[in-house]
Order: sequence, then C-alpha cells, then structure tokens
Amino acid sequence: MKSLIASLCFISALVVSALSYKCYSGFSSNSTKCNVSEIDCLGNRCMTCSQYLDRGGNMFKSILKSCANETMCGTNGSAALENIKYRFYTKCCTGHLCNTDEYQLITEDPAPNGVKCPSVYCIGTFEECNSTKEINCTGSMNRCFYFRGQARYPGDTWKNVSAMGCTNYVACKYNFKNVISVPERPGAELICNLSDVTLSSEHL
Repeated sequence: MKSLIASLCFISALVVSALSYKCYSGFSSNSTKCNVSEIDCLGNRCMTCSQYLDRGGNMFKSILKSCANETMCGTNGSAALENIKYRFYTKCCTGHLCNTDEYQLITEDPAPNGVKCPSVYCIGTFEECNSTKEINCTGSMNRCFYFRGQARYPGDTWKNVSAMGCTNYVACKYNFKNVISVPERPGAELICNLSDVTLSSEHL
C-alpha cells in the first residue's frame, strides 16, 4: 500500500512539474525597466503590462511582468479627464520565461470622436463629484466613466478618489481593480456609459 501511495505521489509530482511554467516577475512604478526574478505559474502564460500616466504634464511610465492574468491579455485601454491621461497595454505569451518584452504602448488616435463627457477628479472622497466641465473624447474613447476607489501616484500614499471622464470599451470590459495603483479594496467601482450622444453629469 505504501508503495502504491509513493508511486501516486511521484506521478503527481511529475504531472505538476510538467504543467508548471516560470515567468519573469517584476514591477517598476516610474520606469520602463524593472528588475526581474523568476516565479512559478499555474498556467503556461506570462504577461508584460505597460502603463502611461500624464498628470498635468508630469509623466509616469510603469511596467509589470508576471504570470498572465487572462482578463488583461491583449488589452489596450485608455482613459482621460481634465489634466489626466492614462493608457495601458498588456501583452501575453505562452511558454517558459517568455515575457521578455520591452515597454510598449499602442498608438492612440488623438482626433476628437464627437463624444463629450463630464470631467472631474476629487481627492479624499468616495462620494460622487459634481462637474460642470466637459471634455472632448478622442480616438477609441467613446464612453463616459465614473470611478470611485483608492489610487496613488508613484511615491505617494493611497487616497480616496472620485473621478469622471472619457474611456474606451476595453477599459470598461476589463476588471479595473487589476490596474496598477488601483488595489482590490472594498468600495472600488467603475461605471461606464455608451455615449452615442453628449452626456451631462446627471446622466451618470
């Protein structure tokens, strides 16, 4: 019996070993390069996520390497509000230590698309901010969003945030809690509205 159990354990170990892949893992909050280590993943896919944030002319670039999060694979998201622009692109690959990709973002069309959204950014509150300002959405950003949750800029502390602006379908479809600098904490919420017509703040 002991021999049978030992054999089963050995076979199980071989199966796990055969299905276990390694990915490069690392994160830089304000650089296009990061120091990486090797981590074990349950699946055979790895990812590299590149992000860009422009806050009133202060630009931050970040890169994340890890095991693949399937909700993020192939996503090219954009969001904008007054004085803030945010973009991300996630590339996944299959195979052992395959995520050797460098920092990469997909070009976003800067031309206005006819959609307008309320624009506001409030720090220190989860409550909905009222806004009388609107911005012209560009490129693929044809939806208005309302976000409340916690976020932080590189080197800063976590703060409660409420914001409205333009975003695209990819960012709405994708689990926003996975975005770097937006943690999985209670109260985080992203609401998007398809904007075939101009929306005002009372519609959100």
